[in-house]
Amino acid sequence: MKKESLSKKELERLCVNEGILLERNDPINNSIFYLPNLEKIGIMIREFDFLVEGASRGKAINEISKIERFLYKHDKDPNLQNEILATNYSSASIFIESKKDLITDKNSENWSYIFTKYFSIEDIYNYFHKGEGASTFFRQFRIFNEMVEINYYIKLMEYLQSQIELFIPLDEEKEIPLKIDSLDFGIFLLKKLGLLDTLKEKMKENYYVNGSKLLTTLLGRPTSNWKSINDILWDIDHNTEESIVEDPALQDKLRDVLFHYKMDLR
Repeated sequence: MKKESLSKKELERLCVNEGILLERNDPINNSIFYLPNLEKIGIMIREFDFLVEGASRGKAINEISKIERFLYKHDKDPNLQNEILATNYSSASIFIESKKDLITDKNSENWSYIFTKYFSIEDIYNYFHKGEGASTFFRQFRIFNEMVEINYYIKLMEYLQSQIELFIPLDEEKEIPLKIDSLDFGIFLLKKLGLLDTLKEKMKENYYVNGSKLLTTLLGRPTSNWKSINDILWDIDHNTEESIVEDPALQDKLRDVLFHYKMDLR
């Protein structure tokens, strides 16, 4: 049967008959609705994960091999070695940070349900009746390519962290802390670290006023700065697109901090 000849109702009925969907009755509205059969969908997810792992591992091995060759070739130039490690580490950190919502979804208990939202009923039906390989089938979907990229950067990050410890050992007596002297960047960093969210949860009342006054003290700012901090906190929550969290310059500075202090915001 050609997929274009199937209506939505026909697809739903076929999926119910094959156990892909579960039919349920809504007694309140006297209507029928459908839920994905997670046991059946689990087959699709396991194959999806297997292919993501294989594709990302191969890509990571190739990139790591390229970095290893570069480090070996320039073993007499530690500055150049440090530069390539820092550049790759920054890129991996920024990418992983940009995908944190999807990573959180993937690690959540509801991932099976969330997973089905990336595919239509027709897509899921076609998966169980595909005449092509699973790799060819999944590669046409954005979610597959995104998960391959995420896994690739996670593997690359793990490698880079070990190399940074080897090539750039910290000397506590000589290490000069990276200065964070900008008020905007100080608050931006606290937001990225999740500390502003914690502060908001702990504040009994008037988070914006009391929180800004506390931050004024913690950041060692003049008392007159609390109103400016209050405005920054308000914009973060109510005017996000115009706030410091969307400032490209601060995002660039964040990369330096992530590398300097060997931080991972995944």
